[in-house]
This record gives sequence, C-alpha cells and structure tokens, in this order.
Amino acid sequence: MKKLLNQFSILVSLSILFVGKALAQHPVPIDMLYQPLDDYFRFSGAGGGSLYGLFKPSGAASGIMSLDANFNLKEKVENAKRKINTLAVNFKIHPFVNSLIGSGDSIDVRRFIFQDNDFRVQFGARFTRLKEREKLPNLGFKSYAQGFADIIILPFQVSNSVDPTENKGFTTLSINAGGKFGIIGKFMGGKFGISANPQLDMLLILDGTNSKALEEVTIQNVSTALLDALPRSARAYIGGGVKIEVPLNDFILSFDIRRYFKMGSGPELAGLTDRTQFSIGGVATGTIFKNVKRKKDKDK
Repeated sequence: MKKLLNQFSILVSLSILFVGKALAQHPVPIDMLYQPLDDYFRFSGAGGGSLYGLFKPSGAASGIMSLDANFNLKEKVENAKRKINTLAVNFKIHPFVNSLIGSGDSIDVRRFIFQDNDFRVQFGARFTRLKEREKLPNLGFKSYAQGFADIIILPFQVSNSVDPTENKGFTTLSINAGGKFGIIGKFMGGKFGISANPQLDMLLILDGTNSKALEEVTIQNVSTALLDALPRSARAYIGGGVKIEVPLNDFILSFDIRRYFKMGSGPELAGLTDRTQFSIGGVATGTIFKNVKRKKDKDK
C-alpha cells in the first residue's frame, strides 16, 4: 500500500509538473515535521507545477535545490502529551528559473506574488510546536502549530526593451509571514496531513528611479511613446490570505487565495489589486542526503 501511495503521489506531481511553475509553498519536509528530533537535516531537490500556467507558453518545470535543518528547542511530557518545540531554517536556490522577459510579453502578475517555486533565492524560518498523546503513540497522529517567515527574491531582465538604458530589469522581493495549524499522521503505510495557513505578504518591486521596465512587460503593444505617457505604477503592495496544504509523503497539494492592496504613491498595477488571486499547485520533493538519528521506539 505504501508503494501504491508513493506511485500515486509521483503520478499527480508529474501531471502538474509539465503544466507550469509550481505555486505550493515549500514547508518543512513531512518526515522532518513528523519526527523532528530524529530527522534533522536534509539536502533535497524539488519540482512541481501550477494550474494557472496551463495556457502560458512560459510554463516550465521547477528545479529547486534545498537545505533544511531542524533545531530542538524544548521537549517535555505534560498532561499525557508529548510536546516538542523546534526551529527549522531553510535555504533554497532555483538556478534554472527563467527570469528573462521580452518587451511587451504582458507577463501574468500572479508570477510576482505566487513565488513559492518561482524564485532565484529563498530564505525561511519556522518555529513549530508539535504535540502527540503520550499514552496512545500507536495511533500516529500529531497536531502542530507553526509560525513562519520567508524572504523570496527573483531578479527579472527585459529583452528587446524600447529603452534599454533605463529599462534593464527589476527585482521582486517578497516577505511572507504567518501561521500554520494542522494535523499529521500515518496513513496506509505513508504519512498524510492537512493544514490551514493564514498569512500576510508584502511585495516590493525594486528598480531604478526612472525605470519603467515593470510597465513594459505588463502591457501589450508597448512603444516608447506609450511608456513616456504612462505614470510609474506603485512599487509596494501588501496582501493577506490563507493557504490549505495537503501533504502526502513527499508530495504536497496546495490551494492558495490572497487579496492585495497598494502601498505608497503611484497607480495600481493592473491585474494585481483589482481582483482576488487564487492558485492551485503541487510540489514533489526528493531527498538527496539526510541526517537521521537511529529510531528509539516503534512509534517513530
């Protein structure tokens, strides 16, 4: 049965993989979350896809390299429950992401906000409180509450710009923070869970003072005269929303909904703040190397 579940998760992840870029947030690997004191370091590779890129010619598979580490902060047994507090940190790099945009390509602005698999570099930290019933370990179910924060960076370059001196490109910087509340357990020989993740997101678009590279790649039929007449859009936005994650062994399916608002001066960025943003995505993770302590009891 475990082999069947693994094959199913691989099949689903591959079906999404070739659709487009993944939008599922990369959480702590499921084994590191389930048994944080034993499974404390991993070097992994990940790939996935999203449904929003289905009809986008720029859709491509992800190829992410990830380092994850768990640090034990506190462990105790209280009121017949075992409680473990850990701090997980991660560093991810995506060397194969396509960050070159043609002038007038009219890029989908959702690429700026759903950057969980669409980034060059990501730094993250997660504080987790994991609980399980000490007297009923064989049931295998655990609950957890988690606070997380991520910094996500993706530089874009503009090709064939109508103003190559000023519109060389820009960088999106996302700062995401929030909580995660869920359960995780053993199911038919594998591990299964579900969580709700309320979060706040800040999007900053970094470029030169006179650059209109952002406007050049978000409108069609661009020209020098049109760009000169357009004001610069706001370069800062804040959003809030919730994500539902369903991990199954090394595959994670996610549903993400957010709403964004402009910060500072400048007009709204068309397609970003005038509607609620929604995505469905999945990601499959394969471990290249890991450090695991020897299991101490049959519950682990």
